[in-house]
Amino acid sequence: MPDSFTGHELDVGDTDAFAALINDTAKEHGRLDVLVNNAPSVIGGMVVDQTLQEWRANFGTGVDSVFIGVQAALRIMIPQRSGSIINISSVSSLRAGIASGAYGAAKAALNQFSQCAAMEAAPHNVRINVVAPGAVDTPGLNAATLKNAAVKKIITDAIPMLRAATPEEVAQAICFLASDDASFITSVILPVDGGKTSQLYVPAFDITNLDNRSADR
Repeated sequence: MPDSFTGHELDVGDTDAFAALINDTAKEHGRLDVLVNNAPSVIGGMVVDQTLQEWRANFGTGVDSVFIGVQAALRIMIPQRSGSIINISSVSSLRAGIASGAYGAAKAALNQFSQCAAMEAAPHNVRINVVAPGAVDTPGLNAATLKNAAVKKIITDAIPMLRAATPEEVAQAICFLASDDASFITSVILPVDGGKTSQLYVPAFDITNLDNRSADR
């Protein structure tokens, strides 16, 4: 654990201030080892109802700020020939969902940008990876389910592991990708989702309740 921790309040939408914070951090410590971009703008809505402003807000926070952060970090990490960048995406970038068009599209753009940037950084021993969480037991999930336990249970019951992730489980995946244990891993999109994105799920269908011996062949 570090001996000290310094926090800074910052709007990552202020791209100049965000880049300056990264540069100032590197100057203060003499280097920059890790950058984690984790500042989503979650503005959901049906396509027919959502405004262009809301659409752009998802991309402003979820893509533009990531571009600025990665750019600033690479200008430091490439000359020092080391560093790890982890961008936080979502399973919404990998699977379609109702009322998540803008958010999912922004996260999908983040994935592609991250992999392109990883190709540029790889020859310089700088790694860029993506963590794509599914449902995580946070105030954000409570807000998304309107603090309704029944709605939350519907979501978690549809996950193969039958629960949401803890914030610590997502953090452990980030720490692994940031560490030397992942020194030959780059351009990966890692779902932390309890198996959700791998699941072929048909609501109300349970094959274990069928007598396959009597099925037509």
